[in-house]
Amino acid sequence: MVDNVQLARRGVLFVLSSPSGAGKTTISRMLLDDVANIALSVSATTRPMRPGEVDGKDYHFVDVPRFKDYRVMLDKVKPLDAVVVATPDHTHACV
Repeated sequence: MVDNVQLARRGVLFVLSSPSGAGKTTISRMLLDDVANIALSVSATTRPMRPGEVDGKDYHFVDVPRFKDYRVMLDKVKPLDAVVVATPDHTHACV
C-alpha cells in the first residue's frame, strides 16, 4: 500500500450513450456551445459515413484492417481511457 498518494484531477468525463438517432449529437453540440472548458473526444468507427458527417470531426472513419491496427496498438499501450465497442455490424473505439 502506498501512503500519501495524491492524484491530480484532470477533469470530469461525461459519457453520452443511447441508440442511434436519440439525440447524442444534439446534446453534445449544446454542451460544447454552452459550457466553458469542455472538449469532445472523436471516436473511430468502421461504419459508413452518413450524409453531413465529416471525417475527423464526427468520427474517424476507418476500414476494418486499419481498425484492427488500432486494436493492436491499444493492446500494447493499454490506455486507461480507451473503450472498444463491437456491434453486430460495426466496431467503434474511443481513445
